[in-house]
Amino acid sequence: MTIENTNVSRRTLVKGAAWSLPVVAVAAATPLAAASTTANGVAWTDSSTSLLALRVLDSASVITATALVTVPTEFSITTGTATAGFSALAAQDATVSINVGRPAGINIPLGTARGFGVYSVDGVATAAGERTATYNQVLGANIGFPATTWTGTRSVTLPSNGTLAIPVEFGLAGTNSGISVSLLASFPVSLTVTLPGGTPLTASTTISVPVGAGIL
Repeated sequence: MTIENTNVSRRTLVKGAAWSLPVVAVAAATPLAAASTTANGVAWTDSSTSLLALRVLDSASVITATALVTVPTEFSITTGTATAGFSALAAQDATVSINVGRPAGINIPLGTARGFGVYSVDGVATAAGERTATYNQVLGANIGFPATTWTGTRSVTLPSNGTLAIPVEFGLAGTNSGISVSLLASFPVSLTVTLPGGTPLTASTTISVPVGAGIL
């Protein structure tokens, strides 16, 4: 009669346990990776190139360009699946700031030209008290192009793991003292969006005005 030895040594058990642990660890890590979140962010996501009819801020005047002008028309806020700083699907106020700088490489020693400012954000007109337009000065007189800033709040309902698009309309800011701008003018545009409890999110783009547009 043959008796089969069914005993398993302690060394065999320990060896088997050592090999099984990494398998369990990998299996547990997979769902966590799948649930990882993307960070909040903002970006300029649309623009228009056309013979624009631009409003002069704080004025009833409208000036139509005679050459194709390119302006940004939309920025978007992108959120992750479980990011902090906002409540998904709940309306809340976001602080938005849009700055338009002076175009580089264009020297205007005397007189002033127009720049760009924000006319509306998300379909709501900006208030004069929310906007600034600042010229460089020589002997107390304004010269060149203005640098402009708009800062205000807008009520936003942000999706979870999605994107919210917000339209923007630019207008002309400042005054033209009679000078003619005969160079391509590229205005830097910077955007900052701060969600409740979150850190500022930034993006940049440009406004491009070709020679002969006749709006500056």
